[in-house]
Amino acid sequence: MRTVLAILAGLALALAAHPRGLEAQPLDNVMTAIRNGGGWVSIPIVGGRGSTSTVTLPTMGLTLTGCVRVWDGHSGRWEIRARDTVNQGSLSATSVPGQGVPFTHTFGLRSQLEVDFLWSEPRDTTLFLWVGLKGAEDDRDACVPKSP
Repeated sequence: MRTVLAILAGLALALAAHPRGLEAQPLDNVMTAIRNGGGWVSIPIVGGRGSTSTVTLPTMGLTLTGCVRVWDGHSGRWEIRARDTVNQGSLSATSVPGQGVPFTHTFGLRSQLEVDFLWSEPRDTTLFLWVGLKGAEDDRDACVPKSP
């Protein structure tokens, strides 16, 4: 279970840091995403499959609490397969639209993620994924997406 939380937290950090795509991010962008409570991420899905990866991110012992949730307007089941290549952790979790997957995790010094998405429907679409992050002084439910 600890590995699942680590991967979800890493995914949340990476995706929230750069909602238009994953690439190297300055730490101030990561902190802004945390202060904003997260954000929506779009991932292209072709033939029911999609993937993304990050560069090695400095996570410096950061603790994140949040939630990953597939947009309510999607259909089917979504398999998320993630690997942290720095810490050798992996995850295979299934989610359905509108169902949040909460997490809390304290990172090590750095993380690098490779994430694959498999949709139960072998079609093309864009996966919309809410990555909610809870701030230290914020009591809102991180699984409930904020309005754009």
